Amino acid sequence: MKRRPVFLRRLRQSVQVLGLLLFLYVFIYATYLSPQRAWADLLYRLDPLVMLTAGLAGRRWVPGATLALITVGLTLLFGRVWCGWFCPLGTLLEWLRPRRRRSIAQEPNPRWRSAKYLILLIMLVAAALGNQTLLLLDPLTILTRTIGGAAWPAVRSGVYGAEAALYRIPALWRLLDTLHSAVVYPLFRDAISVFYLTIPLALFFAAIVALNWWAERAWCRYFCPLGGLLGLLSKLALVRREVSGACASCALCTGDCPTGTIDPLQGYRSDPAECIVCYDCIVDCTREGVGFRWLGSRWRAAPWREYDPRRRQLLLSAGAAVAGVALAGAEPITERVPAHLVRPPGAQTPAFETLCIRCGECVRVCPTQGLQPSLFEGGVQNVLTPQLVPRLGYCDYRCNACGEVCPTGAIPGLTLPVKQTTPIGLARVDRSRCLPWAHNIPCIVCEEACPVPHKAIWLETADVVDARGQSVTIQRPVVVKELCIGCGICEYQCPMGGESAIRVYAPTDVGGYLGDDPSYRPPVDQQQPALEGES
Repeated sequence: MKRRPVFLRRLRQSVQVLGLLLFLYVFIYATYLSPQRAWADLLYRLDPLVMLTAGLAGRRWVPGATLALITVGLTLLFGRVWCGWFCPLGTLLEWLRPRRRRSIAQEPNPRWRSAKYLILLIMLVAAALGNQTLLLLDPLTILTRTIGGAAWPAVRSGVYGAEAALYRIPALWRLLDTLHSAVVYPLFRDAISVFYLTIPLALFFAAIVALNWWAERAWCRYFCPLGGLLGLLSKLALVRREVSGACASCALCTGDCPTGTIDPLQGYRSDPAECIVCYDCIVDCTREGVGFRWLGSRWRAAPWREYDPRRRQLLLSAGAAVAGVALAGAEPITERVPAHLVRPPGAQTPAFETLCIRCGECVRVCPTQGLQPSLFEGGVQNVLTPQLVPRLGYCDYRCNACGEVCPTGAIPGLTLPVKQTTPIGLARVDRSRCLPWAHNIPCIVCEEACPVPHKAIWLETADVVDARGQSVTIQRPVVVKELCIGCGICEYQCPMGGESAIRVYAPTDVGGYLGDDPSYRPPVDQQQPALEGES
């Protein structure tokens, strides 16, 4: 009889490892260059909180949301097994905990447990009003952003730095070359170590881990909104932890419980909404006084606890959500499009701000790492939403990966031909900095880099006097707004140091776009011939 609890705990730990490895596998290999990118949003499809809020915000059923019913079904059967068995963030928090557990007297006030339910309610009300800012607190989005924007780039930077140092030893060259081609390059081929918010993302995750020293798995106990949703469903679970008359009141289970839900004052019973089905309590039980049992005809909803939210708290939380959305909508930033806030392809609509859950999947798969998480450029309601930073990386003309991996459709899944003709911004030449315009120095880098078939950057010839006083003919770039799609490769490739001499600006609602010269048309003798089959 003792072997079964040990087996169940080992099984759970094995599932945790497999779940984390699956998350890392998808993270590393479901990228722009890999066909596995179709799996990139798999775990998000299983996340009922993401699918529920996306459906509320978008007023529609999110494609693939049916998979979330698997998680809901498992929760209604067995309780919060997602939190204890499958959640990759929960697994890391379980591993990154202090070795010595606190006594009951040292535990925080149980009323802290209500925080996750109130955060959940605020999320749901805000999503119904079209705002998903607080989805940045979903555990999957936290882990994706942290690994993609901080941990993985830092590891890559450290590995490449170590390689550079070891390459100074000629005897290691062959070994290093073998390791690089077999291990290092496959792991980091799509990772870039330049991110705007690396330190804030790392500090936020460090704060969540540090909460473990306040209370074990404090994030799961008190603040996780997904844990709150699954906890409410777990009150209806058909399999629950029960205490039998064989219990010796030895209190071993109380010290073993990672969420502190076993209460000696209530006969060592636990709240199914707080139990993560870890089986630690039954492994050390000396008399088999506790177990997880099918309720059958004895089923009824678990009782409401003193820390569960009350009506007044629910009303206050709903009011806070309404007030927060209203205040966010009153920000001046919502009345205009910030000049440099360039969104991914197809995300230039209000639906993007409504559906984006800040998961960072688009940032992770961007092959040039031009997509970066924004801070407050688009206002508080758009914090951590993706933006294109062309000076760091451009929107690859042959890539539509961001739309393919977006789990909610905030970035539409455009086909490659459609994506290649969808403007996301417009380039504009700064003639006070451009080498040919400001200094009469020949340079046509931006024109050469433009991927558009007819070239959105045309070269205007001019006779000028160079620095030596000689008359020369140079070519000056001019942007044709009807052809420019705002991919940003011209800004990325511009040889000017610091700020580029050609920059991509976001679209405006006045006249479509603010271009370099909206009335400009290339001279007849400089126009390119039409492509075959075109008039």
